[in-house]
Amino acid sequence: MRRALVTLVVGEAYRRRFAAHAAPVLRAYAKAHGLSLVVLDRLLDDSDIGRSRSPAWQKCLIFRHPKLRACGQVAWLDADILVRPDAPSVFAGVAPEAFGAVDHFGSPTPEVFARARATIRDYQARHGITAADEATPRAFYGRYGYADGPDRVAQTGVLVLSPEAHGPLLEAAYREGRRPDGREMLFEMRPLSWHLLRGSPVHWLDPRFNTLWSTALFAHYPFLADPGFRAAWRERPDLFVDLKARCLAACHAGAHFLHFAGTAEDMAAFRPPTP
Repeated sequence: MRRALVTLVVGEAYRRRFAAHAAPVLRAYAKAHGLSLVVLDRLLDDSDIGRSRSPAWQKCLIFRHPKLRACGQVAWLDADILVRPDAPSVFAGVAPEAFGAVDHFGSPTPEVFARARATIRDYQARHGITAADEATPRAFYGRYGYADGPDRVAQTGVLVLSPEAHGPLLEAAYREGRRPDGREMLFEMRPLSWHLLRGSPVHWLDPRFNTLWSTALFAHYPFLADPGFRAAWRERPDLFVDLKARCLAACHAGAHFLHFAGTAEDMAAFRPPTP
């Protein structure tokens, strides 16, 4: 079966960051597993709707690309992911009729996710940031206007998909517009997770295939986000950068794919391990 990895990089700043940090390891991973690599550098939908939304929505249209439509399976990876070249195949065990994804509320475990979420809410409260309470999948989908929904949430930064089984579901998600697009809505994630889980069997991937740095940060290294802690290093910013690099290295060591969703600026702080 022909398989491919696909990502999208639009905009000069994103291209530079992808080329500097993600592309080399992604190419090595594709070569190690005999996979094609497709890096899209323009919008698949260049209409007013396509340009008005975050490029993240374009993942819903990947099967409009002839090279991807000809594959038996593809793995979508957001461009802010660092792949370990020695990671196992993300396709392993995923049947073509099922889609593969990591359980958002259960990654890396339900307990760690809940701890990170509680720390984030405490941080927001201390800094006067108002945020919606989305403690359950029902609340998560409800915020987008769904009266009902699946009892789990697929984190859509890493997805294993097939054209026939999932192309129509992706297109249906793209047509959604119940709420204005924005980071607080997590762009395409709510409607895409809803449509995939309602319309397809799912193979839940090992959480290491979509290790969120933001979850690890607030679950294990919350001091890195504390303004007071950062201020203490004002005279030696190099030491703070070194500390963050060590925390990132520890997180990366336990991951297959390290995902910098919402924290892409921290990709520059990561130091690849030396052989």
